Amino acid sequence: MRSMISTVRFASAAAILALTAGGTAYAQDDAQAPAPAAGEWVPLNSSRFGDELTEKWIPVPNGDSGAPRQGWLATADGFFTREVHLAAAYTQSPGPDSWGVLGRFHYPFSRRLWAGIEVPFYQESQRRGNFGDITLTTQVMLAEKRNLSINAGVGWRLPTGSVVQGNKVFAAQPQINLWTDVGRGFSIRGRVAYEFADRNLPDNFVLNASIGQTVTPHSPAPFGDLTWYVAANWREPTTGRGNSFVSITPGMRTHVGNNLFLLAGVEFPVINRNESFNERYILQLVQGF
Repeated sequence: MRSMISTVRFASAAAILALTAGGTAYAQDDAQAPAPAAGEWVPLNSSRFGDELTEKWIPVPNGDSGAPRQGWLATADGFFTREVHLAAAYTQSPGPDSWGVLGRFHYPFSRRLWAGIEVPFYQESQRRGNFGDITLTTQVMLAEKRNLSINAGVGWRLPTGSVVQGNKVFAAQPQINLWTDVGRGFSIRGRVAYEFADRNLPDNFVLNASIGQTVTPHSPAPFGDLTWYVAANWREPTTGRGNSFVSITPGMRTHVGNNLFLLAGVEFPVINRNESFNERYILQLVQGF
């Protein structure tokens, strides 16, 4: 009798982060195959963790349903990117309105290690302009498969700005971030974090969750990778003074050509609006390299 050998694929449940969406996502290991060619992406392997700490970063292909690993506004990335960002935001508040411009630089040092820096180089309120607090974030990739990425790290807020704009704060934010393709071009992403702050500011529990769908392929610029999404954020003080903060940010992203992306969104607080702001309009350019 002819014998047959079958290959069983292993399904791992992705972590759920649900404020606006929830669900279970599955990422599958590839069946055993010949060693990949140099520079070809393969899932990370925990048994090779030490080697992968120094291996050159390789961009991860889209998920099985076509969902790309791309940054969105007002949410976290469970994956690594190599990009430069330029963003502007205008905030309407019960008090004086404000606006600001910031830059970001993201760089993966290896398949397991990544760092990003955010520099708010101009903030203005009541016709007074100042430099903001720089944020430096370092991350380690814990798991990465075709449909799932999970990383962990710490965001460091450095007191480089002016107290007038609510800056000059040192804070540390340990975090765990997730991204997963859940089918039909949809992806879910988010963050669980805890923030420790100084200057008698409260520590905060931080939760973020987002869902969105990419509806076009990458190539038809200026509407390549056209994506809609909704992000939700919750900050809950755990010590000292402070108020709960919950916001919803609908947004979009599109590839306008030559690996340049345009993002736009509006953030709306849903509680304690009188103590935060009415709405914030955000526009961002992202250049991948």
